Formats: sequence, C-alpha cells, structure tokens
Amino acid sequence: MNYRYLPTKLKTRRQLGSLLFCTLLICIVLLSACSSTSTGGTSAASTPTALPSPTVDPTLQNQGDTQLQTFQQWIALMHKYNGNTSTFDQQYTSDQQALGSAKTSASYKTTLATLHTHVAAIQIPAMKVESQSLQQQLQQEVTSWGKTHQYHDTFNNTTYQMGFEYGSTGIGDWIQSELSSAQTMADYQQAIEDLNMYLTNFKAMTTNASDKTPYNKVHNTDIRLMQHYDMMNTKVIVISLAEQAMRVYQNGKLVNTFQVTTGRPDKPSPPGTWWVEGKKSPTVFKASVPKSSPYWYPDTPINYAIQYHSNGYFIHDSWWRADYGPGTQFPHQDSSGDSFSSQGSHGCVNMSKDNANWVYNYVTIFTHIIMY
Repeated sequence: MNYRYLPTKLKTRRQLGSLLFCTLLICIVLLSACSSTSTGGTSAASTPTALPSPTVDPTLQNQGDTQLQTFQQWIALMHKYNGNTSTFDQQYTSDQQALGSAKTSASYKTTLATLHTHVAAIQIPAMKVESQSLQQQLQQEVTSWGKTHQYHDTFNNTTYQMGFEYGSTGIGDWIQSELSSAQTMADYQQAIEDLNMYLTNFKAMTTNASDKTPYNKVHNTDIRLMQHYDMMNTKVIVISLAEQAMRVYQNGKLVNTFQVTTGRPDKPSPPGTWWVEGKKSPTVFKASVPKSSPYWYPDTPINYAIQYHSNGYFIHDSWWRADYGPGTQFPHQDSSGDSFSSQGSHGCVNMSKDNANWVYNYVTIFTHIIMY
C-alpha cells in the first residue's frame, strides 16, 4: 500500500463532504424560499377582494313577467277579432329582449316603464276591434235570420222581418251611437257588455221561435236567460217580443203571465236586461214631438206606469186598446176601433188596465226585466 496517497484521499473526502453539505443547505434554503413564495401566492388567490355584482330586484322581474303576459293577452284578443297586431308584435319582442338583457334594477325599471306604455297603448285599439267585430256579428245574424223569419201583415199587405228590435231602427242604432261616441276604456267596456247582452238575448229569441210551448207556460229560454244573468233567486219580468207575452217569475217559478203589445217596427221596444227604475200611479204621458209628427199623441192619462229604461220607456196600461198578443206590434185593426190602437207602441210595453195593476203592485224598484 502506498500510504503516500492517504492524506490526499482524506482531504478530498472532507472537501467533498463539505461541498455536499453546502449544496444541500443551499437547496433547502431555495426550497424554503419557493415554498414561502408559493404559499403566499395561494393565500392571495384564495381570498380575493369581493366586488359587488349588479343584479335586478326579483320584484321588478315579477312585474316584468306579469306585464309581458298582459301584453300578450291583449295581442291575442286583437288576433281573435282579426285586428292588425304587427306594430304591437314588434313592441312585445323588443320589450321582452330588453328586459332579458337588463343587468341592473335601474335599467330594468326604464324598460319596464316602456312596456307599461305599450300595454296601455294597445287596450283601446283592442277593445275597439272587439266591439266592432261584435257589432258586425249582431248585424249579420239579425239580417240573416230576418230573411227567413218574416211576418206578412194582411192588414196593409206588408211583410216585416222578425227580430227588427235588434236591427237598425232598434238597438242597432243604439250600439252605433254608443260606439261613435266611445273614447275611454269604460266607454268601450260598456259597449262590449251591451253587445254581448244583445247577442245573448237575440240567440234566445231565435231558439224560442221554434218552441211551441204556450205563452202562459214556463219556457226553457226564460230559464236559461235567468240562469245566465244570475236571476234565479229573485223576481224577474220576462218579455218575449216575438210572442208578445210577459211571464213573471219568482225564484225561478212562474207566477203569472200576460199578453202584451210592444213597439212597432219603426219604434221598437229595446231588448236587453233592464230593471224597474221608477213607478207612477197615476200619471200623464205627453208627446215629445210636434203635432205634425206621425208619433204625436194627445196628453194621455195613465193609471199604472213602470219605467224600465230612461227616455220614456214604460210598462203601462193602455186602456184604449182591446187587443194584445202576437201581431199587435204591427199595423192591425184593433177591436176597439181606436186609431191609436192600430199599431204597436212607441217602445213601451202595453197591457190591459187590470194586468198593469197587478204587475205594478208586484214589482219594486230594481226588479229585473229581461226582454228578448
């Protein structure tokens, strides 16, 4: 063995050991530094500073949904009656998209206000379209039915269309006047309500035309109308214009019946649902037209007068008449020989004195009256 080299080997091992130790120490320090940096970074990322995120108040969103549904319903109503909805369709789509893209309550409120304006703007046009459509429907049904249901008057050899009370000389003229003057929502709502009432009563009249039940018995059309108008638990006067008959009900039960004379073709009694507005006994009727008018009549004492509509529409006794019932609303020869008895009334419902007395004592203010 060459001992000469031993110190050198030992020295090299010590140097190598020192070198490894230093290297290890440096790595530990570096790893510690990296670990510290990494830990610090992770901590910063896991707890960021929170920034407020814009949101829309749920209450506003509910209002928007409700208004969109309302807008859609008005558009559907116009569609039903063949109205032009192109402008409103565009507005609806625009409003829907704007509400969906709104990111803040402030912007949502602005869009919601626009939607409110559009909903308000469609209402009167939609109701106008509906009322005009119902008016046209009534006119068409009355004209069509009248062509196949006529009354030939042998007294003057003239043929009249039945249901004339619903035509241009009757409530058809009333409806036209009502629509021409309508301006507000309430005006159109009333016109639509009236038109639906007239259509309901006209349908009852056409149905009743084929009913052979005697005038003094319960008629199915009477019952259905009372049910429709929720009048089954009260007093009701039902007047059938085609039959020239009055049937009196209480709680759905027939109480009494009478034959009557209603308005002539050029001055018809108005069909509809009315009520007793006032009672007078006795009173005097005075003509509101000059003596030169064919509708003039001398001052006439009346024993029992029941007003059922403003502008002079009464149920009252007509002591000058002798005949009542079918055909007496048209020109005819009355048994009394009185010239004022040869036609129907001016829109009132005429009865004999005794019968009018009974009805006068039976009804009270607001007693219902159905005329069809």
